[in-house]
Amino acid sequence: MIYGEAYMKRPLRILHLEDDPGDAELVQATLADEGVDCEMVVVSTREDFAAGLEKGGFDLILADFALPAFDGMTALAIVRETHPDLPFIFVSGRLGEEAAIESLRNGATDYVLKNRLSRLAPSVKRALVEAEERAELKRAEEGLRESEMRRYQLQLELTYAAEIQAKLLPRSNPHIPGFDIAARCLPAKQVGGDFFDWLEVSPGIFSLTIGDVMGKGMAAAILMATVRAVIRTVTRFNPPGKALFRAENSLLPDLESSESFVTIFHGQLKASDRSLAFVDCGHGYAFLRRENGTVEALDPRGLPLGIPGEKTFLEGQVSFAKGDILVLYSDGLVDAKPELALNNDVLAGHLDGTSSARQMVDRLVELTQTRGPLPDDVTVMVVRCAW
Repeated sequence: MIYGEAYMKRPLRILHLEDDPGDAELVQATLADEGVDCEMVVVSTREDFAAGLEKGGFDLILADFALPAFDGMTALAIVRETHPDLPFIFVSGRLGEEAAIESLRNGATDYVLKNRLSRLAPSVKRALVEAEERAELKRAEEGLRESEMRRYQLQLELTYAAEIQAKLLPRSNPHIPGFDIAARCLPAKQVGGDFFDWLEVSPGIFSLTIGDVMGKGMAAAILMATVRAVIRTVTRFNPPGKALFRAENSLLPDLESSESFVTIFHGQLKASDRSLAFVDCGHGYAFLRRENGTVEALDPRGLPLGIPGEKTFLEGQVSFAKGDILVLYSDGLVDAKPELALNNDVLAGHLDGTSSARQMVDRLVELTQTRGPLPDDVTVMVVRCAW
């Protein structure tokens, strides 16, 4: 469906919760510049917001996250009580990652930061397309058999889950002095158990993580989100070994109850001295290609998180020189085409002729191209020492 079919004959009606008139004008001007014709009703109090909502006739809600006497999460709860399908987008000057994720879990359609309003028009258009699709699905309910209806509902839920999971992955590459880094994740199904992450834990020190939860699909995706959140929490204040020790202590009850485990490669990169301290918990898919072409495996290795056994979380060390390349990947890269007999040496050879981390990631991901679905999630991360 092409955006605008339901709104071609009239402007969009938008209820905007915003206490700064200048910001409200900027939002409307941004939409107008992108060809979104709209009539915007701006309110700043709970009473006016509730009155506008009760009056109805709106196609979309935009809301600041924090107002002096009324907060956006309360506004979201009010909307979802009476208008479960009405698109609701946060447009806020400050919205931390945890708050953003919480808003999506509570029914927000999307969030856009005020310093990145270029994302607003695409977000609005996407929200309206999804609203039209949901409306069509509801109109079709009468004519669908119960089994077909369940299938459509599951597909819709998976689509939303895939969108949220994609937003949990980093949206841009980090700026690390002297390094070029890129990564990509391809779920075998709409959602999966692989993930990658990076985070600047202190000036010049970046955590790098790649993980693979046993299994595929929704169950693996739920565990993936939990593992990622725990790793992010513990890595801010601990070196890799201690971070994963504390992560397993936190995750063990969930992993045991779900009878699952997760492999993790987690490291901290110090840009100033071009060194990486890392712990490999059963992951194993990692190598360093030196500038002269030599391929080195990374040791030591330990057990995955969630596997019974005595663990020591031993740290390894890597020192980079100009032109050295660190490659981390998941087993899905190898499983996609077993006939290629991919290993570290073969994969390192496929990097020839590339000059950036993004090109290297794309080159490795291209190896998985197949006519059918991927047998497993595929994730690749490349860290290149540029100088």
